[in-house]
Amino acid sequence: MSRTKSPAAILAIKQSVVATEAALEAVIVYLKQTETPTSKGAKRIIDVVLDTHHCESPEDRIVACGLKTYEPHYMGTGVIERLQPIVIDIFPRSKETGYFADMTRTVCLGEPSAELASMYEAVRQAHQASVALLRPGVRCQDIHKASVKVFEKLGYKTGGVGTLFAYAEGFVHSVGHGVGTEVHEAPSMGHNSVDVLMVGDVVTIEPGLYYKHIGGIRLEDLFVITADGYEQLTTLSLELRI
Repeated sequence: MSRTKSPAAILAIKQSVVATEAALEAVIVYLKQTETPTSKGAKRIIDVVLDTHHCESPEDRIVACGLKTYEPHYMGTGVIERLQPIVIDIFPRSKETGYFADMTRTVCLGEPSAELASMYEAVRQAHQASVALLRPGVRCQDIHKASVKVFEKLGYKTGGVGTLFAYAEGFVHSVGHGVGTEVHEAPSMGHNSVDVLMVGDVVTIEPGLYYKHIGGIRLEDLFVITADGYEQLTTLSLELRI
């Protein structure tokens, strides 16, 4: 099976994107309007919204808060606290077409600390640097390295021994991955990838930073590679503070 997507497949992914963005917007409303929001309550809202859009809600969806967000796959539990990073990662699968979407935002209830705000800005700049390279013929490892260069320039070091990931702290995972009928598929987009972008690839760009003393920040969007560059599929814009 070709990893590149037909126009029909891209349309199907766009339909899953609509569900993803609707679910995230509903979670933001819940977080802002609820006196004591919880991870469980937010996930329940995700489930309901995705179901109304005829999408499956994955069991490992993420609404995580606080220091434990330094673990990229920490799914979250308990009360959502103010002034802490809140990572929301939603990746539904359409019940009708079988195609996934994938998007992550990091927000904070109330005014973030200067340290958290600076870290968010570093991730935002890394995201922009990697997105700027999206076009046919570009090596996927170069897209990853673009984010690495931003983090290194801004003084965000990666190091230590990880478990599921290559490192314990810093930018610990690849900058993205392909998305289709699997939420993680070709092309590979890590530092040692041998893949080259092709027209019709649907990929995420999701740089992140993770430190035990502050938590994690990840920003993830979905793109389709076109003949002259890319089309951004996820367009929901959110600032860190909500």
